[in-house]
Amino acid sequence: MFSIKKIFPFVLSLVVLLVLLAFKTLPVSQFWKGYRILYVYTEKLSENDILTILEKNGCENTISYGLQKVPVSSPISPVQTQSQNSYISLRNEFFMDKTHRAAVFYIPEEFSSALEHSIKELSAFQGTVAGTDGKSSFPYIAPIIAIVFFICLFSFSNKKLLFALGSFFFIVLSFSRPLYTISSSSCLFMFAFFLFHRLYLRKDFLKITLNSPYILIFSLLPVLILLFSSPLNALFYCLAFLGSVASVLSYKNYCDYIEEKNTTEYSFKPVLICSARMFPVVGRLGIRLLSFLLVALLAIFIVFNVSGNVSSFSQSSSMPSLPSPVSASSSELVNLKDFVKWSWLSVTFPYRKIGNMTSASDIKEGESVSITDYVENGSKIVPMTTTAYVFNDEFRENVYKSIETLDYPAIEKLLLRQGKNASFGYASSAKTSSSEKFGSILLLILIAVPLALGIYYIWGRKRYGQSI
Repeated sequence: MFSIKKIFPFVLSLVVLLVLLAFKTLPVSQFWKGYRILYVYTEKLSENDILTILEKNGCENTISYGLQKVPVSSPISPVQTQSQNSYISLRNEFFMDKTHRAAVFYIPEEFSSALEHSIKELSAFQGTVAGTDGKSSFPYIAPIIAIVFFICLFSFSNKKLLFALGSFFFIVLSFSRPLYTISSSSCLFMFAFFLFHRLYLRKDFLKITLNSPYILIFSLLPVLILLFSSPLNALFYCLAFLGSVASVLSYKNYCDYIEEKNTTEYSFKPVLICSARMFPVVGRLGIRLLSFLLVALLAIFIVFNVSGNVSSFSQSSSMPSLPSPVSASSSELVNLKDFVKWSWLSVTFPYRKIGNMTSASDIKEGESVSITDYVENGSKIVPMTTTAYVFNDEFRENVYKSIETLDYPAIEKLLLRQGKNASFGYASSAKTSSSEKFGSILLLILIAVPLALGIYYIWGRKRYGQSI
């Protein structure tokens, strides 16, 4: 009978499988963290018409030009004139493309599906073109390359069930997180597992496995690579690794159970003649399959770069240059620092002399505004000066907190979501939300390491006069 100890690996493998399936993701290309952009070229539709269509399809809390209000004001002087160079005037640029031809709206990313329906309905109007900064569609190519490589290894396997069980979780990982670095890492692990499964159950196979640089590097290098790309992806790789180990243990327990069930007093138990020490870890077959691995990794690298580093971006030919977070050197639009300075000028306006008005560029750290009041002191009325406002970190934090309490879909909420020090400008291509940081560099490393180990193996064989 199975004991709990023997059943546990099977239960663990099921749990890992459920986690991989439950937390699957699709890369979505988008400019803004937490928001999708809708851009609309139209001759007939007004902003209200567009908002009505968005609401009808389920889009809520849309940030648009017409819904903006004055976010900060002084209770003493709530109405103030704004110059053309003020933050309030310049923030309007966020609601237009760079050429001022397309209207721009910001929709919370949880309404992405509703946005797709809205775009189809908007585009049906004559003289109207609508689009978005990203599209959530399944990127088949990288997982398909991984499964083709699996089929190649499977065809050369002499323990097909064992190899399929050990590789299964990495096939699932490739499809549940269809990223190029994930698929490349899965290919490396499957090659390492192929080398391991040929040693499996031979005498000293565990010791040889733990001392083999080929198996260890191919199976553990992806963890380090994925940590640079995304710690979450590295965690899911480790989960798949755990599932693979659990499935191998389950396979062993099942085989032991069948053998025990069929064993009689005079049963013959075959033993592998060659120990793991006598069996080549790589060998001729391994070095040839390594070349297949390099082809698969190179194919993934090429597709990654040809696709523009975006796993699922379907860009329209009419897509304009849209407002977007950019590097500080590419900044063209106002940011939260400008908003804070504008807020300072707004709340301190009633306390400054008309002829002594300062501009945002003149504000200095630690600058203060004082109020003179008069109090009764005995039989005299004396002036008393108190500090009302100080331009410092405390003032900035109070401004940021005031953004969070605004009761309408404010553009400042969008800006704050990107980070207090973010800069903004224009861009015409987006990055993926399931971002593969340093993608090209990491994929090159995943190619370079197997190539170096292959060259080292061939050089070592030739050095000692052995054939490959």
